[in-house]
Amino acid sequence: MTAKVWADSPVTVSFNPPPGRNMPRGGTVGGGSRPVQLTCLANPSANSRSLTAVAPGSHIGLSQSDRPNFFVSIPQTTAQTMEFSLFDEEMNGIYQVSIPVSQTGLVRVGLPDTAPSLAPDQPYYWTVALVCNPSDRMEDWVVGGWVEHIPISNPLQQQLENVTALEKVSLYAQEGFWYDALTILVELQRSQPNNPAVATSWTELMQSVGLEEISLTIPM
Repeated sequence: MTAKVWADSPVTVSFNPPPGRNMPRGGTVGGGSRPVQLTCLANPSANSRSLTAVAPGSHIGLSQSDRPNFFVSIPQTTAQTMEFSLFDEEMNGIYQVSIPVSQTGLVRVGLPDTAPSLAPDQPYYWTVALVCNPSDRMEDWVVGGWVEHIPISNPLQQQLENVTALEKVSLYAQEGFWYDALTILVELQRSQPNNPAVATSWTELMQSVGLEEISLTIPM
């Protein structure tokens, strides 16, 4: 049997924070966590991974979609429920939903049609909380990140029309469209799980925002 030869041209994938969009006050950086994490870990004595929002740290990530996909990395945990919340710039609650914890690793959270869509040119803060102790929500383990929906420019749209999927990832990341780049990479991993170029692009994107420990796995 002949091994699959992938034809993707080498591309460099690195997130470039969008200019003129500083992170608003409030919230925490994408990889943040609370000291109560030991309550939530299935095996606290082991070298367990941390709960991590897959977001560009202290920067706002852009999305051309008004209903972007959000991703979080879930450790081995005793929590049975996680709660996704969306806030406006003033930290007013916009949307919240409880989700059963059914797997570890990379998990996708999308905004359903019943949720408010993101207004353009307005920053939003999103969080995922593992409910470690349902009787004491102060023990929730919470992480989050920033997102802003903006339409893509005509020059960028033209660039995106005649390029490969991995080249789209690179272009989106260069222009600050974190959530679009991330979604395409995850979809590529599902359809091409053995493509080394996809794995390399994921590693480069994660390293560009200090999330080297996040591996690319199939989300729910």
